[in-house]
Amino acid sequence: MMQMRKSSTAYLFKCYIWFVNTIASGPISREAIDEKWARASVNDYDTDAIPESTFHRWRNTVEELFDIEILCNAQGEYYIEDADQFRRADMRGRMLNLLSFNNLLKECHDLRKQIIFEPVAPGEEYLPAIIECLRDKHVLQVSYQNFTQSEPCTHSVEPYCLKMYRQRWYLIAYSRDRKGIRHFALDRVVAVQPTQDPYIFPEDFDAEVYFMNVCGVTILKDKPEEIIVSVSVPQVEYIRTLPLHPSQKEIETHELHSVFSYYLIPNEEFMRELRACGTSVAVKSPNWLCQELRADYKLLYNGYEEICSK
Repeated sequence: MMQMRKSSTAYLFKCYIWFVNTIASGPISREAIDEKWARASVNDYDTDAIPESTFHRWRNTVEELFDIEILCNAQGEYYIEDADQFRRADMRGRMLNLLSFNNLLKECHDLRKQIIFEPVAPGEEYLPAIIECLRDKHVLQVSYQNFTQSEPCTHSVEPYCLKMYRQRWYLIAYSRDRKGIRHFALDRVVAVQPTQDPYIFPEDFDAEVYFMNVCGVTILKDKPEEIIVSVSVPQVEYIRTLPLHPSQKEIETHELHSVFSYYLIPNEEFMRELRACGTSVAVKSPNWLCQELRADYKLLYNGYEEICSK
C-alpha cells in the first residue's frame, strides 16, 4: 500500500468522515473497526489495523469537528449516542450524510453509473482547509475573483460558517480588509491559504439566525414581512414537500389550490423561486410584491413578443 499522506488535510478529512460514519453504525468493536479499515478505499496505511495512537487522535478530532461524543460500552464497543437524531437534526449531521455518501460511492465502484447527481459548482476542494480554519479559529487567506473582476483579490478573513445553496458552496466570513461580513462563493475562489493567525469567534453569531429571514444567501437590511402566496395544483405538492422557506405555513387548502404564508425579507433568491413557478403561483400580498412580479412578467412577455415577431 501507499504510505499515508499525513500532510494532506483533504486526505485526513476523508479519514475522519470514514471513521465517524463507521462508528455511527455501531456499537462496533475495535476489532470490527480494523476489519472495515482493512477493506476501506480511503486506507493509505501500510498496515491493516489503525494504530492505537491514531485511533484516539481521530476520535478526539471528530468529536470536536462534529460536536459529538463517542462512547465505549462495557463490551468494549464504540458508538455515538443518539446517532440517528444527530444525522437527522443537526447541520453537521447533514454535512456528514453528504460526505459519507460520497465515500460510500467510492467504495461501490459498480454503482457509479446508476446514481446520477446534478453538477455541483467548482470549489469543493477548498472545503477541508476552510473547515479546518473554522475548527481551529484561524484566519484564512482567500484569493477571490467575482464575475465582474478581471483579476482576483486576496482577502484576509475570519470564517464564520459555510452554506450550500443551489449547488454552490458559500463561505460567510468577516473580512479584515473590508471591515464587515462578506459572502464568498467557492466557485469564484482561486486559492485558499490557512494561517496560524488566531481570531475570536463572535459569541453573538448564529448561522441559522443570520439566515433566518432570507431565502438563499443574500442578506438585506430590510425588515421581514408577511407574504401570502396562492399555489395551484399540481405545484402545491412540490411546495409542500420542499418548502421555499422555513417560515412556510399552509393557511388555506382548497381542491384546486392552496394558500401559503411566509415571514421573510423578499430578496432576489425568493423572487427567483416565485418566478420559477410561473403561472402556478400568484402573490396575494403585499401589493408592492404583486406589482413587481407583474412588471417582471410583462417584460418577459414583451421580450418574447419581440423575438417571435422577427
